[in-house]
Amino acid sequence: MLRILDRYLLWEVLRGWLAITLILWLILASNRLVRYLAQAAAGELPGDVIFILLSVKTAWFLVYVMPFSLALGVVMALGRMYRDNEMTVLSACAVGPWRIYKPLLGMGFVIALLLVWMALYISPGIAAYGARLEKQAQEEADVSVLGAGRFNEIRGGELTFYAERLSEDRKNMQNLFVYVQGDTRRGTAPQVMVAESAYRMMDETGEEFIVFVDGHRYEGQPGGAEYRIMQFERQGVRIELPGKTEAVAKLEAVPTTQLLSSNERRDIVELQWRLSVPVSVMVLVLLSVPLSRISPRKGRFSGLAIAFLVFVVYYNLLGTAKVWVEQGIIPTSIGLWWVHLLPASLAFVLLANINKLAHRVRRRS
Repeated sequence: MLRILDRYLLWEVLRGWLAITLILWLILASNRLVRYLAQAAAGELPGDVIFILLSVKTAWFLVYVMPFSLALGVVMALGRMYRDNEMTVLSACAVGPWRIYKPLLGMGFVIALLLVWMALYISPGIAAYGARLEKQAQEEADVSVLGAGRFNEIRGGELTFYAERLSEDRKNMQNLFVYVQGDTRRGTAPQVMVAESAYRMMDETGEEFIVFVDGHRYEGQPGGAEYRIMQFERQGVRIELPGKTEAVAKLEAVPTTQLLSSNERRDIVELQWRLSVPVSVMVLVLLSVPLSRISPRKGRFSGLAIAFLVFVVYYNLLGTAKVWVEQGIIPTSIGLWWVHLLPASLAFVLLANINKLAHRVRRRS
């Protein structure tokens, strides 16, 4: 009979967990999609990479959504059983909260092991790939945002740029004309460059250039004695394009092996943050059982609002503690671990109160 009960509980929780995960995933995906569409409309991203970036980002978000949705699934499933008096029947059969924990903690442990692997090894790889893909897309957009068939003024009119057309992959410009104003204070003469093609590149220092291929450069005032004509195979010109973004190394993309060998405070915090994902699974499952207890007279989702609020406070406190450790307010030896103790302690207090209440009921009967 107990095995049947375990399967029944797991099935109820699994249904709620998958439904809530899907809802949260759709919310995150839609918000991210709106952001990418706005960037594409502004010329900051090419449209053909939007859904690839969306898939990568939402897959990374899923790792952090799963513990939260699992806890809500437990609350929703057990809350429905309280409302339908199923938990009352189980209590009469000597099946208390501690017996309910057996299948739930087993399920949570399996999911926690999965999230250890995903948070420590899969998620950083996804984040790194997404960062590279987004950077590459922005670089392509930086070229395509100049457009083709029109003149573009850059640096407040100091430089006038024209490209007849873009290549099919939108990475190269073809048939180019560039006019650079001279500066008498600096002793520089006006320049005109024409080239068959050009592409974008970044040097070792992070400076970005447009490299012109197979062209001519005309320097000086026409008709002047110092007028020069030069032919070149490649000529680089530093141009800050619209939509240019600085390359930022994202900490979530750093491999876990590198974090383990580092003594930097921010690396230690990031490692603790990743380990908090599987730890939060067990903490939230432990807390969700007492939070799901509701009166049969109340609605099915009456306990869900309280549980949602408690879980949100827990997650926000984790984020706050992460900032405190990064700023040195809390030592790394304490780190984020104290945050997990708070909901775990709350769970034991609530369970103790439930046991006291059940003991009084049995004494009266």
